[in-house]
Amino acid sequence: MKTSIFKPQNAGIALALSLSFVDQALASASYDSRVSLSYSITVLDSANPTGGDNTGLNILGTYLQPSDDSSFYAAVSGDGQYLAPSPNPAAVAVTGSFNGTFTTTGSAVLGSVDSLHTGLFGLEFSNSGPYGYSLAVNLNYALQASVHGEYANSSIFFDYWDGAGSLSGFDYVSAAAFTGYLDDQQSATNTVTWHFTLAAGATQQLYAQAGIQSHLESADASPVPLPGAAWLFLSGMMASLALMGRRKHAAGMS
Repeated sequence: MKTSIFKPQNAGIALALSLSFVDQALASASYDSRVSLSYSITVLDSANPTGGDNTGLNILGTYLQPSDDSSFYAAVSGDGQYLAPSPNPAAVAVTGSFNGTFTTTGSAVLGSVDSLHTGLFGLEFSNSGPYGYSLAVNLNYALQASVHGEYANSSIFFDYWDGAGSLSGFDYVSAAAFTGYLDDQQSATNTVTWHFTLAAGATQQLYAQAGIQSHLESADASPVPLPGAAWLFLSGMMASLALMGRRKHAAGMS
């Protein structure tokens, strides 16, 4: 298995390249960035003498789009607008699979958009029965960042980990459009597999987290651009999303 490695300097290069065109006459701009994931769960073995009986094994699938200051930021000018659907449904009982998507979009013809959104996905396993279970869980994910315009940038940071600290990793994509290069789309896909045994009375958690940071600016927008120092702050925040997510889950979701 090969996992893409997040390189902060790449994000800095993309941001610097985009910011170098801020003074030019700009056309309409848009972005569409999304994260899709699916968990597939297989019971490999069980101490239960009755084949196919998974008594006591309970699995919940969760999704949350936080709105706190450290996980969410959005500002618009003129006709700039963004959409980040956030249904935040209740946890659902899971048997063999759990799917989720996290999408943000934005556009501006006479305005600008700055945004940072995070989405959290989880699987929570518990075993209230008398038998242990050997489990395999595949996480399949796809990241896609698409932008259009003379000044548009969208970046996705994605990471995953388990509550036991035995497996973790991350991935990153960034798309940037500017004068002479009005369309860009970047993507990444991967499959990650966990194997673990859930003893009687035990619990286990698997988590995935995505952050989508974007900026658009259009012609004749007369915007108040986000200061360079703030962009550096947001870039640093992207790199620390994993740590924030782990602290939140350890405090309130484990």
